[in-house]
Amino acid sequence: MFIGIAMFFILMLMGGIIAFLGDKIGSKVGKKRLTLFGLRPRYTSVIVTIISGVLISFLTIAVLAVLNENVRVALFGLSKLRTEMSDLNSQIAGKNQELASGKQLLDQRTQEYNDMNRKAQGITQELEQTEQQKNYMQTQLQVVQNAYDQAQKDVNASAEEIQQLEQTRKELNENIKRLDEEKTDLITNITAIREGTVLFRAGQIISSAVVDENMSRDDAAHVLASILNDTNTTLREKLNVQDKNAIIVRVTQDAFNQAVEQIKQSPKKKLIRIEAAGNIIVGEPAFVTFEIHDNNLVFKKGEAIFSADMDQYEKYKNDDLKVLHFLKDLNRYATEHGVLPDPITGNVGQLDGQELMETIQKVKALNGRCILTAVAKQDIYTQGPVTIDVQITGKEKT
Repeated sequence: MFIGIAMFFILMLMGGIIAFLGDKIGSKVGKKRLTLFGLRPRYTSVIVTIISGVLISFLTIAVLAVLNENVRVALFGLSKLRTEMSDLNSQIAGKNQELASGKQLLDQRTQEYNDMNRKAQGITQELEQTEQQKNYMQTQLQVVQNAYDQAQKDVNASAEEIQQLEQTRKELNENIKRLDEEKTDLITNITAIREGTVLFRAGQIISSAVVDENMSRDDAAHVLASILNDTNTTLREKLNVQDKNAIIVRVTQDAFNQAVEQIKQSPKKKLIRIEAAGNIIVGEPAFVTFEIHDNNLVFKKGEAIFSADMDQYEKYKNDDLKVLHFLKDLNRYATEHGVLPDPITGNVGQLDGQELMETIQKVKALNGRCILTAVAKQDIYTQGPVTIDVQITGKEKT
């Protein structure tokens, strides 16, 4: 700042001195009537004044150029500076383009990673469901095993009951073996996703939806097409198909028309299940069929669904078996009343392993003299599942 002020005063002083000298010289030229180049004194005086002004401008610029680098650059290096700025702007534009390309590639890789995570999560959920079913079967097997061990120790146990226990044990072992195979298949499917191959078993429910009642034929066809489109999207993501316009789901026109006829003008809401017509493999069309049912309210929340006196299971000497057969009868009862069973296990629901063991312990504490009642935890429709609380009522001794 000090240099700037000093420069300002120097320029003022220099300009004043030159102007003063120019005026003096001009006055002397006028008084002595001197001439330059043969011009009249008047014009000579004008030329002296012009030369004074030129000297003021020249010296001002010269001093500024000597004392200030920015002035030198502005006078002599502006073209070079513009060229350098143009080059730098080009480099910045190139770097910005590279950054945009890098961001686009990062977004693409992030999308691929998210898609892979969603697929892995879907398979993991199926694996967890299979694990839960396996654990439930193992709990039932343990109950039967306990009953079997007790029956073996009971010298009064009949050969018929032992045979029933053996048969039940065999069935449960077969179920566990089947669930182990399903678990292995699911683990194989996880590996298959990474290798680009996914398998859906024939008969597996791929998706389901509930549609409104009293629809016109056009509305029914539109809704059904929308469900198929959603299923196509699910399968496309499941099978890692990159083409968003790829049509994977295939259904015959006759099957589609029959489904529309079942849905249109229906007085009740309909449950639509999309079922795999055969094994579905990456790279091959996914042929599907329709399962259509009235989605009725079968049991209301808090309703006593099924009740049984344990005395009616008296042919089973073991309380564990009595509870298992009660649940089996409940499953059959709910199925007969319209709840759709699981296509894999045939069950309409399942009791948590811990709740099952607690129920058995309570029945044992009452020496089997009780009544079991299954009460709906929530409204249960055709699509299920049946979720229950088991209430135990002891009977008075007679």
